[in-house]
Amino acid sequence: MSIVKEKIIITRVLDGETDAFRELVERYQTGLIIHCENILNDRQDGEDMAQEAFIKAFKNLKTFSSDKARFSTWLYRIASNVCVDFLRKNKRIVNVEDIERYTDAIDPASMEMDEIEKVRILVEQLEPPKYAEVIKAYFWEGKSYQEIAVTFNTTTNTIGSWINRAKSQLREKLS
Repeated sequence: MSIVKEKIIITRVLDGETDAFRELVERYQTGLIIHCENILNDRQDGEDMAQEAFIKAFKNLKTFSSDKARFSTWLYRIASNVCVDFLRKNKRIVNVEDIERYTDAIDPASMEMDEIEKVRILVEQLEPPKYAEVIKAYFWEGKSYQEIAVTFNTTTNTIGSWINRAKSQLREKLS
């Protein structure tokens, strides 16, 4: 489906022709179920969360902006968030202060793999994307503030601020 056709369908839905949303569901349903299943490691939960994502997308369609992202990107982000919310409600809560533990060298006995994956997903969703980059560089790659500052052509104070803001976003997403 072309971007132009998606825009036309979205306009029709927003103009009251709600049945047109079915075309978007048919286009993305299989991929979205697989996406959710991969996050949750469960087919039934994946199907349920994909359905939740479509409902949320439908209810919030007026907030979608084709200038900021493609519909598929927006939809998949909603689905990822729905899955993370589901994991948070049904699994042990991860403390963002322990993010240092989420490295590739982690002792598997100390943390569940789903917890590691959940934090990785949440880090990828940080806004702006540079926050994800500094979190990965500092906590997972072991780079210093100075090394990261050089990479981003900024000061170490700015890097510290970005890391604090990123951790704040993660706290919100995990609570």
